Amino acid sequence: MKISSFGEVLWDDFPGGKALGGAPLNILVRLASLGAECSIISRCGRDADGEELLRQIAERNVAADLVQIDEEHATSLVKVLLKADGSAGYEIVYPCAWDKIRVTEAALARVAESDAFIYGSLSGRDPVSRAALEQLLPAARFRVLDVNLRKPHYDAQRVLSLMQQAHLIKLNDEELYELAAAFGSPYRSLEQNLHYLARHTRTDHLCVTLGQHGALYFRHGEILAHHGFHVNVADTVGAGDSFLAGFLHQLLSGAAPADTLAFACAIGALNVTRHGATPAISLAEIRALMQPG
Repeated sequence: MKISSFGEVLWDDFPGGKALGGAPLNILVRLASLGAECSIISRCGRDADGEELLRQIAERNVAADLVQIDEEHATSLVKVLLKADGSAGYEIVYPCAWDKIRVTEAALARVAESDAFIYGSLSGRDPVSRAALEQLLPAARFRVLDVNLRKPHYDAQRVLSLMQQAHLIKLNDEELYELAAAFGSPYRSLEQNLHYLARHTRTDHLCVTLGQHGALYFRHGEILAHHGFHVNVADTVGAGDSFLAGFLHQLLSGAAPADTLAFACAIGALNVTRHGATPAISLAEIRALMQPG
């Protein structure tokens, strides 16, 4: 399968050093490890961080030929603040190179030939990249939105516009409640708000991650649930990205909905047992967690 994505490529600056990151890239790194042919559409600075970023993207079997070089803005560096429970906070500098992504004919062609096109809500914070994304979306045959609400880098109405153009939306439970309320939901339960958001965005496929409690998959009006796997947490960085990668890979492979959700929860759970956004995870490990013994 061929997958392309649009948005931030960056360095996550952990207390112990820097690691390659950015949700659109993390998802592709995981998909590439599962055998998909992946391309990232982004922008980095003409600096040492940009050179190393391009080298490491290629090292992870993700095509970097559509990563543009910015002469004015630096490669993005995000400070990661890890809490005692392994959850993370982020300090994201604005503007940086990925805020200035431009449309090219090569990018349009790559999106058009992809089985799925992934884009994130964070990449719409700047008018330049936002305009580029709006031109790329109509070329995509299956549009996947990864919601990442990072204050103060989003506006609810812009997020709504991106949601209304998606065939599949992934978000977490906190984001679900926040957006449903912003769009006028009168409800308090998670299930009611999930139905409300699906109607409001006219989307038939939504995934809601619930941390250690698994995830929900809204599919044509019905909700499937998986209650997660009990694991020891190192940090939660990239867990949602691995979940979405696993989910999308199984969905496009034609797996049954329940199996798709279970696989995604398993790969997300394994991700949190190790440090960093995209630690190595084998298919054997995923299967062993899903079906022990």
